[in-house]
Formats: sequence, C-alpha cells, structure tokens
Amino acid sequence: MTAEALLLWTATVVYAISGALAIASILRPNWALGSKIPPLVMGAIGLHTGAFVARTIDLAAFPINSVHDGLSGFALLSAGVLVLVAKKLSIPQALVVGAPFLAVVSILAVAVEPGQVVPEALRSVWLGVHIALALGADAALAVAGIIALIYLVQERRLKSKKSGPRGARPGSATNALPALELLDRASVRLIALGFPLMTLGLLTGALYGKHVWGHYWSWEIRDTVSFLVWLLYGVMMYARWMIGWRGRKAALLTVVGVIAILLTFVGLGLIGGGTHGKDYLS
Repeated sequence: MTAEALLLWTATVVYAISGALAIASILRPNWALGSKIPPLVMGAIGLHTGAFVARTIDLAAFPINSVHDGLSGFALLSAGVLVLVAKKLSIPQALVVGAPFLAVVSILAVAVEPGQVVPEALRSVWLGVHIALALGADAALAVAGIIALIYLVQERRLKSKKSGPRGARPGSATNALPALELLDRASVRLIALGFPLMTLGLLTGALYGKHVWGHYWSWEIRDTVSFLVWLLYGVMMYARWMIGWRGRKAALLTVVGVIAILLTFVGLGLIGGGTHGKDYLS
C-alpha cells in the first residue's frame, strides 16, 4: 500500500467515525456528541492533506489523473469549506450535517482505483486550472446545499414553535440552530463564491478542449449536464438578486442544484465515457 493510499484510508476511517457520530447526534440529541465532530474532521483533513501531497509526489504532477483524484479533492475541499463555515460564519451545525457527506465521498474515492501514470494530455496547465476551479465550485455549492438543508429544518421548527428535538442537551449540535437570516446569508455567500468559480471552470475547460481536441466544446452528456447545472445556478442567482427570492423557495432550489452537481460530478464521473471518462477528469 502506498503512502497516499494509507493516509487516505486512515482519513476516510476518521471521516466515517465523524459521520457516524453526526448521525447518532441527530438521532439521539440527548447524547450531545456534536462537540466531538470538529476535532475529528480537522484530524481527517490533516491526514487527507498528507495523502494529497503524497499523491502529488508519486505522480510527479498535480494529482488530476482519475475520478479517484477528483473525488478525493472534492472531499478535501468540501471539508475545508465546512470548517470555515462552522468557524467564520458561526454555523457549527454545518460540520454535523456535512460529516456523513464527507464520509460517503471519501469512501467513494478510496473505492475507485487510482491511475498510476499521467498521460501527456493531462499535464496541460489549463486542465489543472480547470479542475481546481471546478472542484472549488462544487465544494462551495455542495456546502451551500448543506446550509440550505439546515435552513429548511430550522424553518420547520420555527413554524411548529419547537426550539429543538425533545430531550436535546443544551450543548448538542441539534439543540439550537442558527437564525434563518444567518443561514440564508451564508448560503448566498457560498453561491456567490461557487458560481463564478464554476463559470471560470467551464471557460478553462473549453480552452483545454481546444488545446487537446481542437474544439472548445463537445455536446457529450457531461458537458451538456454541466452547462445545464451552470444555467440552473445562473437562474438561482438572478432569482435571488433581481427578483428577491429568499427563504424556503431559495433553499429548495439550492438543494436541487446540489443534487444536480452530485449527479453530474459523482454519478457521471463514475460511469465514465466520452472525453470525461474515468481517466479524464475535466
């Protein structure tokens, strides 16, 4: 087992433990397990970063060789965004709700066989920039979806005049959720970050396509779905800033967008095919 594989497996185990604790804290709020999740996720991020560095050294290139690398990078970036949201935006529940998501993505990463040789086409600078932008966008928008889920739960509680689950301890992660305004503002900020990154990712992907295949765009399924997801988020931003959409409708649309991203990136990535096959992560 390589150093990268060992570190990533260990990180995945820690992600899985934090995810299990998160589910337990939601189902059994009187256990107050939420406080144990942040240090576990931080430890997993440290191990995961080590795996990323080891993978870079093994390949002697930026690790963009396969769906394995894409899923691993997506999980690492999502974990980083979740930590920032929890600390900087004062939404610690983001880590609790996001921990199972991190566990699933990292498990998928270790389940996919990593490529061992970087083809010459994948050494293009444009491809590295394209994938970094695309993964950054996916991570920001995925966390926006997690925040939107918390918003929907909190809104339902407020409508039913419940402050939290019955028997929840004061220190439990599900006892007192943030104000709806804070959650909505955080979701908007993440979308405002993710959408420009997604736009730049599509543009650099087109430049890479021109460099490798001689054309800027091919209407294969993943290109088409990626464009539709971009269009969905464009409509979402227009609805928020120009029409004034807020609250439940905006949160539901954000969740739909995240589902579309996961189907595009994870689902179609694992299936492969076309220029976006398992060995070509653009």
